[in-house]
Amino acid sequence: MPDLAQAFLRWKHDQGLACLRPDPIEENNECQTTVAFQIATVNITNYVHLWSVKQCDDELANVSLIRAGYLGVSPVQPTLAVSLECLELYHQIRRRKPSFSVQAMVKVLCALHNRTYYQSLRDQFAVAFDAYLEILRRVKSLVDQALQRDTPHWRMLHACPACDYKQLDEPPLYPARLDAFDGNNSLKRVDGSGHADERCFTSSYLISADEVEQFKDDVRLRPGTHAAAVHAESETSVAQEPSLETSAPLEPSVTVDVSNDSSCTDNWKAANTIAENTTNIFEQTGVFVSACRHGIIQTLVEMRRSGELAKYALATANKLIDVYGPNGVTGYDIGCSFSKTVAASSIADKVKRLNHRFIVNSFHGHAHNRRCQLQYHTLYQEGLGIEDLETCERVFSGSNAVAPLIRHASYFHWLQFIDLQFDQWDQDRYQELSQFLYNNYKQALDIINDVTPAVEELKAQLDLTDADFQHWNVEELEYLVSLASEVEYDPQKTAYVEALQSLMTAEAEYGGVTSVQFLSYVPADFTQNSGLRKGPQLATRAREVERRAAHNKLLLEMNAVLDLERRIGVTQRWTPADPEYQEALKYLHNRRFIRAVQQLEGLVVQRLFELAKANLAGTGYKMRQQISNAITRRSTAIRNALERYNQLAPLQTPPREVLKFSEVASYAWLGEFELLKHSRQEVLTKPWVSKANREVAGKYFKIVRAREEIGRLNIEIARIQKWVDDEDAHLFTTATSLSTSDPALASEIHKLYDKRKRVNNVHRMRLQAIYALPGFSGVCCDIELTDTEVIDELQNATPIEVDEDDTLCDEAARLESCIA
Repeated sequence: MPDLAQAFLRWKHDQGLACLRPDPIEENNECQTTVAFQIATVNITNYVHLWSVKQCDDELANVSLIRAGYLGVSPVQPTLAVSLECLELYHQIRRRKPSFSVQAMVKVLCALHNRTYYQSLRDQFAVAFDAYLEILRRVKSLVDQALQRDTPHWRMLHACPACDYKQLDEPPLYPARLDAFDGNNSLKRVDGSGHADERCFTSSYLISADEVEQFKDDVRLRPGTHAAAVHAESETSVAQEPSLETSAPLEPSVTVDVSNDSSCTDNWKAANTIAENTTNIFEQTGVFVSACRHGIIQTLVEMRRSGELAKYALATANKLIDVYGPNGVTGYDIGCSFSKTVAASSIADKVKRLNHRFIVNSFHGHAHNRRCQLQYHTLYQEGLGIEDLETCERVFSGSNAVAPLIRHASYFHWLQFIDLQFDQWDQDRYQELSQFLYNNYKQALDIINDVTPAVEELKAQLDLTDADFQHWNVEELEYLVSLASEVEYDPQKTAYVEALQSLMTAEAEYGGVTSVQFLSYVPADFTQNSGLRKGPQLATRAREVERRAAHNKLLLEMNAVLDLERRIGVTQRWTPADPEYQEALKYLHNRRFIRAVQQLEGLVVQRLFELAKANLAGTGYKMRQQISNAITRRSTAIRNALERYNQLAPLQTPPREVLKFSEVASYAWLGEFELLKHSRQEVLTKPWVSKANREVAGKYFKIVRAREEIGRLNIEIARIQKWVDDEDAHLFTTATSLSTSDPALASEIHKLYDKRKRVNNVHRMRLQAIYALPGFSGVCCDIELTDTEVIDELQNATPIEVDEDDTLCDEAARLESCIA
């Protein structure tokens, strides 16, 4: 393979594309002794049945072919060769369209060549493409060595210059960096697929299985938890709940201890668990990835025969901390519970010493309870800016396209094509770095300019200060924590009152049946043939059946009441006039109300899931239609649940507020369900309970985060500006220094220089547009480039609109407006 890589470099840069199809007999004059062999060749536009190739005595057949611009489909004695131009075409197509298979490419070539498609042609092309990718990896390795980019973790430390290219004179930034990680079960691989392929693929993204397995014993199921009851085997379980409820969070923004957040975990882990038969069918059941806030992927972990276990997240967190150092923040859909998992793991001391925190990403956070939001949601985290940390969802939108082609692939191909997809994803994200900075800067300025006047006006009207908003969060969190520490009413007393009510109902039914009077005389007009005998007999039998049923029900209810009286220790049966009875009845009514609120909350969360799936790229038309119909049905169910809630709300003490559908459908208000469940008279007078005040507070925190975002962007812009200048200079200098000793490699690096300079010039133009923004507060640099196309694209870019179901679009618009 090294010989093929060197031959490829010489062909690519010595002969050039103009000599793509030379006459090898005339051109191969450098060999002293040669032999000729015949081979069939496949080009993009034509197929040559027999083609003569000269081969030197001391070289491989494929080296001879590569010098002529071809690559054989077997390593020793190929009978068919594919042009390197054709292979590169498919390479670029596969990068941009991961779902375009080898079979599809071969069928296209057969159509162009007027040949019949056979499976063997697909297999031959696949072999050649694998070899071609290996050659490209060898060439990249040579380039990296020349550029001194082969040090450990070089890619992780330099792939995103906005995160990592720190300058000596820049102000300190906290958090030092913002990352996100999450699992995805789309990239499965069927067990046993390609078992004959024993090749190993090395990926710079992959965290090895050994690094992952060292955390397999870090988490144990706690006795009595829901997860323990359902999944007794922690390591083979497909659920994660046991790994997320073990101790207090590390350092929440408001330092108040909290109890377990299993409700948050249950909300979101339902989407991540997998059925047991899935683990029997698939060896790889998905991937767990991490990425920086700009979308560039850092690590990859394969999930093997399991769901999203804690060991995958722990291994990823450990890698991020080891590579990037202190003061980092990572977003995770269950960051609240995962903080407790980390605190009980083997890396707890390291995480605490390096001040690494885990929070909940923005979109997922709207399905968490209010107490969790106050401590972990991005809106309330100092230094987060306007970052939502939903990066992984965007990564999965792209990676899902490769899933159909690797489901039955060998492990080698499974990892190779995931690596190829992620590498192209990172290249695309690098090209969009300056676009990201421009969009965020403009968005932050818009928030400050649009929202600040309204907030200042409301603050003057309500006589509020900035400190009030901060204090409200602390006070609200303390209240919600106090609810968790309150002793619940004895459930047996509640059950006893319910049993007494059922007993009274059973006694009434039995009394109604036994109060029917029987005839004690024979009517005067009765005769044997009068037809009155059969009717009364049937009626009497029906009455007897009804009486026996009522009697059995009465006995059952009496036994239930007696059993509860023995358990509670009641010596004299309660009556509706007793204080104990009234107290338990009051709690019973309140519990029914709480259940109504929980049902309403659950339906809203389910609709949130459906919207998330509906707006995920790669979701097929039929699936979108099903989701759209489900959203419509869910809206009807929400209206019915809301009607039940509104019936119970006025009966509470104190009476609860009657809600409208538009209020419940507001996802940003999802955390307020906690207040509906537990509001007490003294709490209803607090300023932070008022909806108007809460809306002002929400806008205030958006302004604070927008100002933080501008501060972070000023630093990242300076890093990008410095990086593009330094990288261009480094590539050019290295290529020049190698021009004599290794001209082929120098030419390859110079080609990389041309490619990166083109992209870096786009960055320079976009940076120039950022400098020109009204309100820009960073350091400007002089840029002498002018490219009207880049500026026009930057300022006038609009998202591509896709025809969708109107209901789905309306719901998505509502969601976007609520969480923006």
